[in-house]
Amino acid sequence: MSSTRCLIVDDHSVVRQGLDLLIGDLDDLEVVGQVTNGEEALEAVEQLQPEVVLMDVRLPGIDGVSAVKRIHQAAPGVKFVIFSAYGDKRLLSDAIAAGARGYVMKGSPPEDLLRAIRTVAGGKAFVDPSLSPTLLMTDGLDGDQPLSEREREILQLLAEGFHTEEVARRIGLSVETVKSDTKRVIGKLQADTRTHAVAIALRQAIID
Repeated sequence: MSSTRCLIVDDHSVVRQGLDLLIGDLDDLEVVGQVTNGEEALEAVEQLQPEVVLMDVRLPGIDGVSAVKRIHQAAPGVKFVIFSAYGDKRLLSDAIAAGARGYVMKGSPPEDLLRAIRTVAGGKAFVDPSLSPTLLMTDGLDGDQPLSEREREILQLLAEGFHTEEVARRIGLSVETVKSDTKRVIGKLQADTRTHAVAIALRQAIID
């Protein structure tokens, strides 16, 4: 079984070394590189081709969220886990909008970080359990990112229990388009899963 290639981006050597030790003993994960800032991360992704990047937020030069956005645009196949001491809602929202699909607090148990890496590598989202109250208290949509009529229709059908394939058939779209629209809705609603997005939309009366 091939291991998931991970790149560590953090300006503190203790954190980098700790992550290297944590991941180094595992069969399914490996550290292919360590860098200290966003600029180095851009170069390392191109050279080392990691599958998952563990990204700190507060970095010298290019901050972590900006680095995620730039790398995501240049290499959309790379997945990101934000590993940060800061857990405010705006940072979480910005990170998700930039392309991150994992967010873990530095004070969390190592098992949570490993679970986040594996979850994100598998194509799903992971948000630190300690941030759940923040997520549940979200104000919902940013004012400059309203849902389109099609996005509301998709979310409404998901809320009614229809699977992605059924939603696609009812609206007359491809399954991939529905999946893409659903991911965009999740980002706009600052949610971590489509179930959470539905919950926010219901609470905000975006859907019935």
